[in-house]
Amino acid sequence: MIEQSAKVVKYDDKMVWLEAERESTCSGCQVRQGCGTGMLTKHVGKRFSSIAVLKTSDVKVGQQVQLAIPEETLLQGAFLMYILPLVLMFAMAAVARALNVNEAIEIFGGLSGLLLGFYWVKFHLANKKDGFQARIIEEQL
Repeated sequence: MIEQSAKVVKYDDKMVWLEAERESTCSGCQVRQGCGTGMLTKHVGKRFSSIAVLKTSDVKVGQQVQLAIPEETLLQGAFLMYILPLVLMFAMAAVARALNVNEAIEIFGGLSGLLLGFYWVKFHLANKKDGFQARIIEEQL
C-alpha cells in the first residue's frame, strides 16, 4: 500500500475532499543545495493536491487522515494512462505502413490510435471508479 497523510477540507454525505502535500525527495538528497529542482522547490514553496474519496466514517474539517492506494492499482492506472495509448499509436501506424499507404495516412493512423487509446482509457476508468479510488485507512485527531 502507498500511504499519504492528508487534511480534510470539506465533506458531505457521500464524499470527503482532502488536501495532501506533494512530497519531494529533495529532503533526503545530499546535493539539494546545488540542484535546480531543490532550488525551485524552495522558491515555489509547498504544493498541494486535492483528492476526493468516499466517506466511510465521520470526519471533521481540518482533521488529519491517512490515505492508502494499493501499488497494483497505481501501476495499472499508470499503464492505462501512459503505455496503452502509445502502444495503440505505434500499432495503428505500423498497420498503415504495412498496407503501403502514403506517409500522411500513417501519421493519421498513429494519431487515431493515440486518440482511440485515450478514449478507451476514459471509458474504462469511468466504469471502474471504485477500483482506482484512494481510501481513508486511519483517522488522526
